[in-house]
Amino acid sequence: MRFAIIASIIIGCAVAPSGTVRAQCTNYTITVGGGLYDFEVSWNMVNELGAVVASGFAPTTVTACLPDGCYQLNLYDSFGDGWNGATYSVAVTATGVLVGSGTLANGSSGTMQVSLGGGCSSGDCDMYTMVVTAGLYPTEVNWNLVTGPGIVATGFAPTTLMMCLDTGCYTMQLFDAFGDGWNGATWTLNNAGGASVGSGTLGTGSIGQATFPIGVPAANCASAGPITASDCPEAVNICTNINFSIDPNGIGSMNEIPSVGSYGNPLFYYGDGSPSPWGSDNEGCLLNNELNSTWMVVNISQGGMLEFTFGGLSTQVGFYDWIMYPYSSSTCSAIPANTQAPVSCNWNWVSYGGTGLASTVPSGGDAGNFEPPLAVQTGDQYIICFSNWSSVSTVVPLQFGGTAVVSCEPLPIELLAFHAKRTEGGILMDWSTASEKNTSHFVVQRSADLMEWEGISELRAAGSSYTTLAYRYLDAEPIDGVNYYRLQMVDMDGTMEFSPIEQATWSLSGMFAYPNPNRGAFQVHAPSGEVEIMDAMGRTVYRSSASTVGNADPSVQLTTPGIYTLASSDGADRATTRIVVFE
Repeated sequence: MRFAIIASIIIGCAVAPSGTVRAQCTNYTITVGGGLYDFEVSWNMVNELGAVVASGFAPTTVTACLPDGCYQLNLYDSFGDGWNGATYSVAVTATGVLVGSGTLANGSSGTMQVSLGGGCSSGDCDMYTMVVTAGLYPTEVNWNLVTGPGIVATGFAPTTLMMCLDTGCYTMQLFDAFGDGWNGATWTLNNAGGASVGSGTLGTGSIGQATFPIGVPAANCASAGPITASDCPEAVNICTNINFSIDPNGIGSMNEIPSVGSYGNPLFYYGDGSPSPWGSDNEGCLLNNELNSTWMVVNISQGGMLEFTFGGLSTQVGFYDWIMYPYSSSTCSAIPANTQAPVSCNWNWVSYGGTGLASTVPSGGDAGNFEPPLAVQTGDQYIICFSNWSSVSTVVPLQFGGTAVVSCEPLPIELLAFHAKRTEGGILMDWSTASEKNTSHFVVQRSADLMEWEGISELRAAGSSYTTLAYRYLDAEPIDGVNYYRLQMVDMDGTMEFSPIEQATWSLSGMFAYPNPNRGAFQVHAPSGEVEIMDAMGRTVYRSSASTVGNADPSVQLTTPGIYTLASSDGADRATTRIVVFE
């Protein structure tokens, strides 16, 4: 049975005590409180990068030394009925000059903008005033102002809100709780001179949106329309942050998600001490299978740790469950066949605060809605089935974070193949590319232990090409034993990526272990003499006689992962190489 938990998550940070002066910052006093139910109140202030610079409850007075810039105050009420008379104020500590004040009129959360020092660090910010009139039924009205990085402001009606905005494209999201439009309520965003830069209303229905420019050409700001992708083959490519519409659209023409508890839709329980394969102890996966679904493909243009949030910063208005799979041309067949396991999923614990992948739960969110970040590689694709369990009609913002980069831009280079093989003159590497875009050069790197890498040669690339090109390099002085190779592919602007790792064994004595690396089971080849294997402490863990080695390649079992030394001696010469055993 689903239920809601009201919670506040406060992320603390060090603030400067009164009287402390830091370079390029000014002391501000933040005062919160004075309402009927201050114990319900919490808040935090974040800078332009989304970092929390101050936080607290009510009543409270906090002093913080802050650089000039645009800041956002996130306001929360645990009961969900607004602050009941409590207010916030931000003033210059030394002079008492008020630079911002306001309240949370109703609801469980809201955001306010505060300009400190007259602008933002980019130098392109100006003050704007959002005016939302009451109309006939103001309690039905709420709205969000959204730009690429996320939610700029949220509110109800009537309201007049000053905010500090940078240049760019903005989307005004309009909501009506009763579903009959705003009934005369309107919104207008005015610049500092009083001129309107955007205005409108919600004529009918429960949701609408309008996109408009601030300081950029209108052609740059195409309106974000709805996404309709109820089946896996219709999945929409996601290349950047996006806002998409959802409604009770059913399951499309087919129900692709396997039954709960299956290989492709496993069952996990919240807090039972049995973590999922990706490391959380949350509920999952899709307990109601596919429901009001939207399918989307996420494209990774640069590897790293992938993070994302559906419905962040107080925009989530229902349960946004989701499941995520690796994506290829066969995925849409593999999922309904129950032969594809997910890489992550979440059955929301609460219906607010957002959901997704995060190393740190976002402010206002709940840990039960977030899974650990996913390690991804350049060129990877993943498909997400987003399930609108609550059957709401709304706009969902999807924002990406972490160190991975999501983009559909062509990769600087498309590597078709990379091989390394032993020849009489050394170890020969050959590779081919299907295309190159502004590629500068290749660095051939070698390692003996997969940890320390050295560049042994540099080859100039074609620069830009859309035909197949072949390259070759001979390592004439390989390491005695196993050699690991990879390509460092460097772009004209200095960015780089790495190829998969290849290996080849070189030994003048003809001694080697295979396979290498291995999981503890391998064979040793040595034409003659005694073979000895030693662990990292120099202790002998295996030894064979000359007669045993000469007859056949003996099989060896090692149970402890680690790096071992394989040595062979015929009485006159001694050769060594390394063996890697992993779990």
